[in-house]
Amino acid sequence: MTSHIHKVLQQAITTFTCKSELFAFNLSSLSSILDKTTAEDVNFDPRFTKKSEWDNPERAPVTFIDIYEDSNLTMNIFILKPDGQLPLHNHPEMYGLIKVISGKIKITSYSLNTARTMELERRSFKDAIVPPIDFRRRKIVTAELISSEIVDSNSKPCLLDPGNRNIHEIQSIDGPAAFLDILAPPYNTNIPNNGPRLCSYYAVLSNIMPNVFRLQEIRSPSWYWTDSYPYTGPDLHF
Repeated sequence: MTSHIHKVLQQAITTFTCKSELFAFNLSSLSSILDKTTAEDVNFDPRFTKKSEWDNPERAPVTFIDIYEDSNLTMNIFILKPDGQLPLHNHPEMYGLIKVISGKIKITSYSLNTARTMELERRSFKDAIVPPIDFRRRKIVTAELISSEIVDSNSKPCLLDPGNRNIHEIQSIDGPAAFLDILAPPYNTNIPNNGPRLCSYYAVLSNIMPNVFRLQEIRSPSWYWTDSYPYTGPDLHF
């Protein structure tokens, strides 16, 4: 019998390889089946739920489990230590779905090129309301804070798309946490006329109006690194 996680993967492949007129329907179907996913479906090791597992200060703050990758999508599990986080980072022209399978996380999401950020840019350069910035040299973007939500295994999957919530950070709350992550297309795949999709990290530079911020691109934070753990769930070979 086909496992649940295999069905999730099959729907993800269908979603991100389908004809455009079916995309919205397939994306909704993927979110629905992902919503039913549990830790048991991927044979999630319960030792990762124990705070004592993370007592070693030399241990990486995030553990990564690679489930599946092709040229259209990736499916992985991220495990965050207590009070751990994925730094503020982007997803260039990508879709992403997150389903918590253990613990609780806080997701803080920003969008670029919203009505408010574009209006601010027009006003800034026309009226000098905000001092002009050499954005290219300093790699600064203007982003609107869209949401800051706490989710757990009972929550619906969280979705980002090429135009919405495309920069975010994720923090574990009240202990370790784990979530299933689907991204499409994967990082390093080509953006037409723009080159590969690279993951950039950001720091909040300034708050220039309510819920609108300047974010500055930074190097990957020194406190952030990952180790890996093998996938031990049901076989996903087709």
